[in-house]
Amino acid sequence: MIRKLKRAVKTQAVDTVGVKSKNNNTALNWLLLLLCFIAGSSLLFYSPMFLYDLISGAKTPNFSLQWPVIRFFIEPYYAFTYYALTLNRNFYQPAVISWFAWVIVLILIYCKVSAKTVKQTIVKVFYGVLFLLSAFVLTAMLPLEGAKLIKPAGFIAVDTHSHSLYSHDGVAAPASNLTFHNKHGYDSFFITEHAVSSSLEQFPQNVVNKKVFPGVQMQTSDGISLVLLAQKKFDASNFRGKTTEELISLAHENGMIAIVPHWWKWHKFTFEELRDMGIDGFEIYNCGYRYFDETEQRALINFAKQDGLLMFGVTDWHGWGYMTDVWTVFKGSKNVNLRDQLIENPDISVILYREKQSSDIGRFIFEPFAAFYYYVKNAETIYLFSFMFWFAVLFLLLTGKVSKYITRNLPFAMSVFFAGATAFYINIASDVMSRFIFLTVAPILALICVLWFVVWIINKKAAK
Repeated sequence: MIRKLKRAVKTQAVDTVGVKSKNNNTALNWLLLLLCFIAGSSLLFYSPMFLYDLISGAKTPNFSLQWPVIRFFIEPYYAFTYYALTLNRNFYQPAVISWFAWVIVLILIYCKVSAKTVKQTIVKVFYGVLFLLSAFVLTAMLPLEGAKLIKPAGFIAVDTHSHSLYSHDGVAAPASNLTFHNKHGYDSFFITEHAVSSSLEQFPQNVVNKKVFPGVQMQTSDGISLVLLAQKKFDASNFRGKTTEELISLAHENGMIAIVPHWWKWHKFTFEELRDMGIDGFEIYNCGYRYFDETEQRALINFAKQDGLLMFGVTDWHGWGYMTDVWTVFKGSKNVNLRDQLIENPDISVILYREKQSSDIGRFIFEPFAAFYYYVKNAETIYLFSFMFWFAVLFLLLTGKVSKYITRNLPFAMSVFFAGATAFYINIASDVMSRFIFLTVAPILALICVLWFVVWIINKKAAK
């Protein structure tokens, strides 16, 4: 009897090992298949992007990009961050909906195949949705820098439109604005808050009027806004409540350059009407509003060329993420008043690292796959290898013995992180009493913190 029992236990142990071995082999087979798919997709679709001048349409081989070292070590998340932060603004809603829909569908399929209970399925869907939501929020929060523009000698890169938390919708301190521009290769930039000019005083004095210059984005009484670029410090309150024509005239009286930002946002006033009012130039590319129709964009460029008006590609940075894909460059001098150099109407190039992307409905139905397609199409070999390596590591971790440890402890770690992020934003908001951060950003981060804590509690109870 005892011998039979020992034989049965031994047989069961062998069967258990066999099942585990079979599961491990299945996981490895899936991993190899996915890695082959990634590599094959790159070989099939690879077509690298190049820097080019948006004004002339010509490639700019004398300029290059230097990616941060950190990219190599976190490529899967870096690729996702770059994708999220360089989407066309009008793509966000359908793209995000598509991502969440696919996450839910894939989790439901997995739970069906794995014969999970309804309760287990609901928990996993909740977990997956919360993880994706956190990933999107992190792209906007983390100071994960993009590429730095490397320029030939004698050229400077400038940005004529940027904000900090002194703007009603900004979320970053002036010091972060300076860091952002330094890390991306800008030699000079204007700080152009919405309707205020006081943030200039918050920058280190050794960079004021050398690296950072005074400006403002001012709403007009007839429904648009203008970016005013100044030579010296001024009081923005003196420029409020004006019509577009009045504001342009007042700007010129005070030695300022008046620029139309993201004209395509309003489509108000024709190019000719704005020229006749005395406008000095236009933005032709704006990282906050990338959805400019290509035909209209070319018409604006041709019009500005014909009338000798200034043209700019700008970041319109508000603190959401640390990525950019545009630089306005010309032959100029560092640490020299930027407004004085621009008033001479230098030969400007708007250097862009971007390609046209489809806006068909089919793209948004399959948005995660479209994002993967654009990634493998453009990724350099070294970063593709990094992507595959870290993908394999994550896959093995999530399908191996440590997966239970990760599942059990990741929610608590995420909860602590978002609690810290909430405190951080409340702290910087207190400097200027930012209603936007207090009423929108901080509550969202706090909610995500609570949700992760709830997931952690659920996992703890399930483990008992």
